[in-house]
Amino acid sequence: MNRSILLSSETAARHKHTDLSFDVVIVGAGIAGCTAARLFALEGLRVALVEHHAKADAYKQLCTHFIQPSATPTIRRLGLDCLIEEAGAIRNSIDIWTRYGWIGNVSPVDKDGIELFGYNVQRRTLDPILRRLAVTTPGVTSFPGCHVQRLVEQQGQVKRVELAGMDSAVLETRLLVGADGRNSPLATLAGIRAVSTLNTRFGASAAYRGVRLVRGTCSQMWMRGAEMGYIFPNDDGITVVAYMSTKDAFDEFHLSPRDSLTRAMASFPDAPDLSTAIPEGRVLMVKDYPNLSGRPSARNIAFIGDALMSLDPLPGVGCGFAFQTAEWLVDALASALRDNRPLRGALNCYARTVSRKLYGHRFFVRDMARRRKFNVLDRLAFAAAAQDDWASRHLHNFAARLNGPGQFLAPQAVLRMLWIRLSRPASSSAQRDAPV
Repeated sequence: MNRSILLSSETAARHKHTDLSFDVVIVGAGIAGCTAARLFALEGLRVALVEHHAKADAYKQLCTHFIQPSATPTIRRLGLDCLIEEAGAIRNSIDIWTRYGWIGNVSPVDKDGIELFGYNVQRRTLDPILRRLAVTTPGVTSFPGCHVQRLVEQQGQVKRVELAGMDSAVLETRLLVGADGRNSPLATLAGIRAVSTLNTRFGASAAYRGVRLVRGTCSQMWMRGAEMGYIFPNDDGITVVAYMSTKDAFDEFHLSPRDSLTRAMASFPDAPDLSTAIPEGRVLMVKDYPNLSGRPSARNIAFIGDALMSLDPLPGVGCGFAFQTAEWLVDALASALRDNRPLRGALNCYARTVSRKLYGHRFFVRDMARRRKFNVLDRLAFAAAAQDDWASRHLHNFAARLNGPGQFLAPQAVLRMLWIRLSRPASSSAQRDAPV
């Protein structure tokens, strides 16, 4: 059998001759699903991991490949950090430019003042490593090339999950987890609808070799009015370039995506010259990408990763939140599953964690996705960050999702940023005529 198939003949035989009763059935073997599968199994639970792709090297293509520092503790808990660093993953940091100047590469820090980092790693590198780590964890049974065909409920709870595809099986479970991505088919099957909000931007991204950075070696981001640009150095000598603007510019951009991307990036201060770089693959473009968010749980079904919340890619939170929501679910549910206790209270605990840790960030992402310009608070934060190291680190901590909106906009923090703005000279890299 082809080694690219996750399910070995030995495992296939096990499916036919053993009890298909699991503590947890997880649908989707991306970042969130594999994270939850491994962590649940490490807690001594029996886990079924269902994935519609049959090949072990399948990966998500539309991604910034940028993992926020907030997810690094989860990555370490998985034992994934050493594996992806051996494969070339880059410990990331980011320079941000606005009309007020460069904010600079100031690493975010934790509550003890220790500098933190995330990772830049291509999904074609990350996804197979994480999936292999998950499916080889004792307690995880893999069902690749399969999808959920039917849910069987008893007394308002999903008791059995019927699979179709490469393997037809009926799985019994106490907890069903949706980790099957944006527009989750499992949520649709369960009759759970996501809430959609407007995103005014389109996005374009492409991979290159031989990109020579003008500033340093870290990731870079430009925010100029409605236009946003990104440079993400990655493993294997690949640099991912992304550009976003409002949808009224899509048709003209789409006429010649490669040339349009080169011209757009060349217009930013200190941007690398893409005309001398070597393209890898095509330019990926997305015109309509509304913000989607659903309920953390319903009945005995829980949602994690993009199946829970899939937002505008501008802040680069998707991968990080996939790792984190999976961990929060495991921490809330593992003991109840292990002790055979009712799950309702644990699921409510998970929902409260999601609300407390994510909904403030969701509000900010949704709000910026609707706007073409910075608001007053945006201008204050970016201007102060370009003038002062404390303000720069304060902004980086929020952008890295280490601090929530409450800490970022605490009255004392706003007053300190205002004092910096009024008392310090402007950054030498400011460009006053640039739009905001």
